[in-house]
Amino acid sequence: MIFQNINTPPNTTYIFALLIISSILSLNSCSPEAEYVPIDQQVGALPQFVIAPNDNPTTAEKVELGRKLFWDPVLSGNFDMACVTCHHPNNGYTDNIDLSLGVGGRGLAQNRTGGILIKRNAPTIINTAFNGIDQAGNYDPSNTVHFWDNRSKSLEDQSLEPIKSMEEMRGDAYTADEAINVVSARLAAIPQYVELFNIAFGDDTQINGDKIGKAIAAFERTIIANNSRFDQYARGDETALNAQEIRGLNAFIEAKCTACHNGPMFSDYKLHDLGVPNNDKLPQIDNGVDGKFRTPTLRNLSSSGPFMHNGVFDNLTSAVNFYDNMEVNDDDAAQLNFEDEADTVAAIVAFIQTLNDEDFDKTIPESVPSGLPVGGNISN
Repeated sequence: MIFQNINTPPNTTYIFALLIISSILSLNSCSPEAEYVPIDQQVGALPQFVIAPNDNPTTAEKVELGRKLFWDPVLSGNFDMACVTCHHPNNGYTDNIDLSLGVGGRGLAQNRTGGILIKRNAPTIINTAFNGIDQAGNYDPSNTVHFWDNRSKSLEDQSLEPIKSMEEMRGDAYTADEAINVVSARLAAIPQYVELFNIAFGDDTQINGDKIGKAIAAFERTIIANNSRFDQYARGDETALNAQEIRGLNAFIEAKCTACHNGPMFSDYKLHDLGVPNNDKLPQIDNGVDGKFRTPTLRNLSSSGPFMHNGVFDNLTSAVNFYDNMEVNDDDAAQLNFEDEADTVAAIVAFIQTLNDEDFDKTIPESVPSGLPVGGNISN
């Protein structure tokens, strides 16, 4: 069974379950095939509450402002892109294509055409509130990591980067250095935004990058999916997983997948060089940080593929098979070597799918304060 201390109030350090893998557990499983491997590994359920930075406490008013900004193409250079263009709730807050299509594109997800090719796969917004969480459940929301190269240290900082990116939102309407000031001036010229910023941050608030980033980050911290079947299992419900899924969990741990995919988010948030194949759509190889990219979370993968930083694997089976056959370029990364390959891969995939939780906020606003099309040019 799983032992845990999950009864923690908000805004404290969370202590997570130790998943004790032993032969005793096989007696509790629903099939003799679900035999546990004698390995101890610290994993556990996601927190039941989200921690916000001290200088950006979450409020309903701030979240509502952030939601409108997230959906409003007024943040983009040519008024054609919104954050949601590449991070839509109907697609698990991503776009379900290997490489996103940015400025100048039209349509949503697989139906999107045209636009500047963005060199990396759009990661999901779901559970980014927990980015950087360690095996003990500790994280500092003001000092964490975001993007495939870990270049941003908070959701507040991360939310502004696409606004400055030529490919993602800016286009050639202005320079990267001018982007935040131009967008701030646009918002200040819209009476409804002036009112919303004043409600969220206090009267006579100056609309600037700091306030824009804080509002969007506050909204993103509400996009949470923390009650997957694995979470239920880790909190003590031994019936939440079936025999194949338990077998997959054991194979996942025995193969040392947890060397990188550990903690409540199943990521160490470190950079690794795995020798991922190149995406032929890219005119040149994306070398990341000296060939390294961040370990992605394994949560909600059913709605966030294709997989890897460049989206080269269409499905989970292909991604797991890559790990089984890859030549490791990183001392920290595990290389799988399955004896009963097909059954083991299927079991691991089944286990990873228990990390899915579709109960997250999918609200689509009817309008945005700018009066522009909600979400940008997402209709073909």
